[in-house]
Amino acid sequence: MICFPRGSLLLAPMVGITNRAFRTLVHELGGADWYTTEMASAEAFLAGGRNEAVYLDPAPCPSHTSVQFTARTPESLAAACRALSNVADMQRPAGIDINMGCSVPHIKGSGRGAALLDTTARAREMVAAARENWTGILSAKIRLSSVQGEEGTIALAKSLAEAGLDFLVVHARFDTQKFRRKADHGFALLLAQELSIPVIANGDISTAEDCRSLLASGKIHSLMIGRAAVREPWLFKRLHAALAGRSTCPLQTYDLLAIGLRYIELVEMMLPSEWQKETCRRVFWYYADNVSFAHHLRFSLINASTLDAMRACLTRYFDEVPQDRFR
Repeated sequence: MICFPRGSLLLAPMVGITNRAFRTLVHELGGADWYTTEMASAEAFLAGGRNEAVYLDPAPCPSHTSVQFTARTPESLAAACRALSNVADMQRPAGIDINMGCSVPHIKGSGRGAALLDTTARAREMVAAARENWTGILSAKIRLSSVQGEEGTIALAKSLAEAGLDFLVVHARFDTQKFRRKADHGFALLLAQELSIPVIANGDISTAEDCRSLLASGKIHSLMIGRAAVREPWLFKRLHAALAGRSTCPLQTYDLLAIGLRYIELVEMMLPSEWQKETCRRVFWYYADNVSFAHHLRFSLINASTLDAMRACLTRYFDEVPQDRFR
């Protein structure tokens, strides 16, 4: 079961970024074909942790959104899947994604995230537990295992597919590489040839040429985009137009000031006060790349003490450099 057609463009899960506010901004600017929330803890959700409802909020497009879980045990993941199944229709996402790629020390050290890449049996148990307790779409996001290597990662992926995944996302870097070196999409293609379920390629995808190259073989089902979409929240609309051959139509102009101010407004409306400055800082770190004096704007925004100060930074920059305002 999969709810998006071949050649779709998906928004990647990113900690502190792909919350409801950012997903709403992307949706307003043309939208991705599928969304994934930032990583949520199965155990914290079950314990009724503070702000867990925010992590699991699938708006604005519940029917095209997966909640991403990290879990310490198959039992806690199963319980989280059951609990999410009982959420009211309008608050329930269409899918659950299992994080098997996060290499942050406290995540990996607790047996979660990328630790599952090195333990095929445990990873399979996670998928089987989720599948037994979740009737919606089920996916996982992996990297290359630095312990098992390419062959071991292919064996892992096959085992996960057999356990009940509907699709698999591969960020083709080793879990120890973070964002160093380019993603090896040759491995994603190899994986797509080996698996019976759709494979979604992720990592360093930002242009129509990237998309065409990866989709050309017909083996890779769809593409997932992360940081490039934070730089350009309208990227999905632009890429879809280019891939559909509409690049000769009049180009749409984007008002960088208006978009930045709208994002701050969404953050204020949708996120807890203690999250607001940090999520803005994370998004504006990338968004600032759109302007001539990116370093100056970036650090002005990051050092701003309040959201109103961020608004003032944006307004002042485009007053001083008006030629940068429209993209």
